[in-house]
Amino acid sequence: MKSEGRGGKRHHKDLQLCRQVFDALTYALAETADPRIEDLAIASVTPAPSSARVLVTMVPTRVDLDRDAAQAGLHDVKDELREEVAAEITRRRAPELVFRIGHTDELQ
Repeated sequence: MKSEGRGGKRHHKDLQLCRQVFDALTYALAETADPRIEDLAIASVTPAPSSARVLVTMVPTRVDLDRDAAQAGLHDVKDELREEVAAEITRRRAPELVFRIGHTDELQ
């Protein structure tokens, strides 16, 4: 039971933060006017390796997506997206966002 209290609570808080980041990014990306990333959907947000940095896995919603252009688009709006996340989450510091473009089968 003690180990659950130490690691279990931290794990729960990390997952809670990831869900908050997922929600904030969903809204922020919907308002982003960059055509290079409009055909991406968030598949998951996970701690990488802790909640100070999160891995955001994006997947294409169409087959012919230019992955290099999409990655460049995400890089260009990363700071803006982090600001949006910071405004929405209940943490002192917003986590660093690391984006990766996965495959369509990763979308849940």
